[in-house]
Amino acid sequence: MDPEADRLILTTAKRLLREVGYARLTMDAVARQAGVARTTLYRRYRDKADLVSAAIDSLRQPTGGADSGDARRDLVAHLDNARRNFDMSLAGTLLMEERHDPRLMELFRERMVLPRRQVVRDTIQHGIERGQIRSDVDLERVLDLLLGALFAAVLATGRPDQRWAERTVAAVWPALERAPAGRS
Repeated sequence: MDPEADRLILTTAKRLLREVGYARLTMDAVARQAGVARTTLYRRYRDKADLVSAAIDSLRQPTGGADSGDARRDLVAHLDNARRNFDMSLAGTLLMEERHDPRLMELFRERMVLPRRQVVRDTIQHGIERGQIRSDVDLERVLDLLLGALFAAVLATGRPDQRWAERTVAAVWPALERAPAGRS
């Protein structure tokens, strides 16, 4: 496969998604504006939902995945990455389309949401193993609180500033932190 064609297709799909929305985006328009044949497009993506999901997936920036040894610092880094890179307007568009095309939202969850949750889950698990985080935390609720906080912040006031991730982790850290030996 041609990497340049891949880049053109995904760049065009992202641009059209923002300009015309999901409902009015067509495979023909993407192929035409990307300057590729329809067969080239359909060899890569079976339908519009698959294409849009791949386009959204291409927006994902790696979180650095490295384990610094400090669970709190790693949680801040992961949340800051989400703050900087997660496109809420596209997420909103996909949520609106779920009723019409549930597969699109399934692909979005599979390619964007679940991998990000797994990275944060791994960070918490490493923190538990190192004794930095309590072993009895409700992992799924903590993930909801940390990652859901971004949605709440964006809806309430717009994209949060660069201090948001640190303040968010600081707010939940007392509930996560394992008490030092001798302290209850």
